[in-house]
Amino acid sequence: KEFKEALRETYEPLQEQIDALIGRVERLEKTMEEEKRDREKEIQRANKEILDKFSEHVKQFEVEKVTRLQRETQTLKRVGDEVFRIQQKIGSERAAREAAIILMKDDFIQTTKSREKADEIFKGEMLRKMSAVEKDLEIETRARVASEEQLVNALNDYTRALQDGLRIVNRAV
Repeated sequence: KEFKEALRETYEPLQEQIDALIGRVERLEKTMEEEKRDREKEIQRANKEILDKFSEHVKQFEVEKVTRLQRETQTLKRVGDEVFRIQQKIGSERAAREAAIILMKDDFIQTTKSREKADEIFKGEMLRKMSAVEKDLEIETRARVASEEQLVNALNDYTRALQDGLRIVNRAV
């Protein structure tokens, strides 16, 4: 009976520590999920912001294009010999704007890839930390089991020694 109580006294703190570690792992998992959800929301918000800016630039480009074409028509009517120079200017502006749009698209793709890479790094780090916690838990459990076995063996040795001593005393009496 005393042995059971001693075993229970040893087991209960161990169980509390295991429960605490389980709670810690659950909190880490919850934190990871919240972080993932927050990052996804942030990515969606950033994507929307970039797409909105891109859409605004496209609208501005179209408005500028229409305005420029109207000016060109008036200029062509007024001065015929400046047509070649104006067309070159239009071509270079168009190329510059298209290059700017391509750069914005590339920046958008680069930003998205960068965020995805950061998310993967974060996920990997969290998985590594969880693995370390699980390993520590396993090591602690093994140590506790070994400690309990050592305690049981010591109690058995003590009991045997006591019994041997009682036998010697009984023989002597």
